[in-house]
Amino acid sequence: MRLFSLLDRLVLALLGAALVMLVGVGGTQIVLRETVGTPLPWATEFSVVLMIWATMLSGYVGVRRNSHLSADFLGLSLSERRRRVLRTASLLLSLLFVVIYGWQSFVVIDAMEGIPFTSLPITQPVLYLSLPVGAVLMALALLERLWRDLCAEVPL
Repeated sequence: MRLFSLLDRLVLALLGAALVMLVGVGGTQIVLRETVGTPLPWATEFSVVLMIWATMLSGYVGVRRNSHLSADFLGLSLSERRRRVLRTASLLLSLLFVVIYGWQSFVVIDAMEGIPFTSLPITQPVLYLSLPVGAVLMALALLERLWRDLCAEVPL
């Protein structure tokens, strides 16, 4: 649990820093465009990279807080035991999806190798590395939830 507490704080700090940078770059972009007439040439690409990374990190936060959208009306009429089976199946399917998309994202990263951004001194894989990083974080969070659910006492 201590590992997840530390990881939660780290991810939230990174998300906070990303938000501050997005607001700072966006605000600077507006001020420069309106006052000097010359916007920052790298602001849009930088903002897109930062937004994608923030989105993938937010996926981890959503899994940890159990705040992703779900249709739980299906299990409302079921017994607690059957709801638990449904919840476990849902977690396992989510885990399978995250592992597959995380693994397949390496194909995208390899395809983007050597392709630079127009105005940033980095290549496209920097953007797409957010996919496996987010997948690993979400897989860890899903495994932890699955472990907690499986270790909880089963009602009869």
